[in-house]
Amino acid sequence: MVVRRRNVKVFTFAFLLITVTSFLLNYTHPVTTTTWDLRHLIMQFSEQVQQLFKYPRRPCSCRTCISELGHSLWFDQRFNSTMQPFLTSQNALIPEDSYRWWLKLQGEKSPKNINATLKELFGIIPGDGDSLQERGTSYTCRRCAVVGNSGNLRQSQYGQDIDSHDFVLSTYVPVPRKIKVKKEKILVYNPAFMKYVYENWLQNHGRYPSTGFLSLVFALHICDEVNVYGFGADSKGHWHHYWENNASAGAFRKTGVHDGDFEFNVTLALASIEKIHFFKGR
Repeated sequence: MVVRRRNVKVFTFAFLLITVTSFLLNYTHPVTTTTWDLRHLIMQFSEQVQQLFKYPRRPCSCRTCISELGHSLWFDQRFNSTMQPFLTSQNALIPEDSYRWWLKLQGEKSPKNINATLKELFGIIPGDGDSLQERGTSYTCRRCAVVGNSGNLRQSQYGQDIDSHDFVLSTYVPVPRKIKVKKEKILVYNPAFMKYVYENWLQNHGRYPSTGFLSLVFALHICDEVNVYGFGADSKGHWHHYWENNASAGAFRKTGVHDGDFEFNVTLALASIEKIHFFKGR
């Protein structure tokens, strides 16, 4: 048995040796020596560095990232990445022009001192929205769903798609007079952000942005990918809320407070340049 095992090992070694030797003897591809040119290497390295600066790391891992500029002049002229959507305890500052615009909407003749009001507000809630505004690293893809209150939500069966997102911004849920919520979860829109949406995106159409459109632009600032549901008309061309019995009413379009047509056109423009994905209902 010992002799047989030794013979097997010798045979195996001999077979491998013959196979490798045969391959080397029959391999006739000419071997060329490469002379490394230091100057050539430096030029290659310089080109790679230039490409790095020309095409910097993308801000997210999505197929397209909302905050990336250079793809649409129309978008670049309107999107201000430094705009802060929230009032926070660390950034409780409202520019004078924004404050005057805000007071005009409220119609208050003798408003309370704004600084005193904000101090009182942030004495009740923490007012920390910085964590939500941070997009994270370029290896993440923050997906958000913005859900409006259009009648095209009826029987759309979008529920599972909407729930699959990291964040859902909904404007269709009725708010009761009293709600229970954790204080640290309460965030406050900055009037300066609302004015920015009104001027930059709506070009002063209507009196002020609708809740749905405000949520949409807000999502552009905190998300990498935005999918929009429940906006616009239904399949029959009717503009109405999903809870209205008279689908052809569209009474909200006659108030003059919001310019629904202009807001919808901006929404379609964002979809056309792939900054959002627009779902029209089924």
